[in-house]
Amino acid sequence: MLNEVFAHIHPIFVHFPIVIILMAALYDLFFAILHKKAAPKGNWIWLAAFLSAWVAIGTGPGQDARGNTNIFHYHDNLATLTTILALVILAYRVFFRIKSKAMVRQWLAISTILSVLCAAGILSVGYFGGKMVYDQGVGVKVHGKYVNPPKNHDKDH
Repeated sequence: MLNEVFAHIHPIFVHFPIVIILMAALYDLFFAILHKKAAPKGNWIWLAAFLSAWVAIGTGPGQDARGNTNIFHYHDNLATLTTILALVILAYRVFFRIKSKAMVRQWLAISTILSVLCAAGILSVGYFGGKMVYDQGVGVKVHGKYVNPPKNHDKDH
């Protein structure tokens, strides 16, 4: 039982960055529109967003997709880009916090745009991950056998 859980740990973790990044972006958007300032607790939410995205990437079973999907590179590259963007947003916000300065309108706009782009990125990551699982059967087992087993290719190809 425990082996099965650890063999499929990625699907357990992937939902956290989706929810946290969407919450963080909505929180930022809400404060930017209604209060004309950066969200006061946003740094903690973006820290959780970055860490959860990093863990989700680390648990990704890329070997399951080897040779049997044409969209893994989109999923993988978007996940990496979105995680880096979450880190950039966190660093941007911490910079202003350390400097003890409120974000002026243009800096707040940049922060909000980056937040919305990060939300779009994580939704795209989820879209391609879902296509691999539900349309192409990547990593899916029925009665202990892969529906679409990984293909053995040389690393040179």
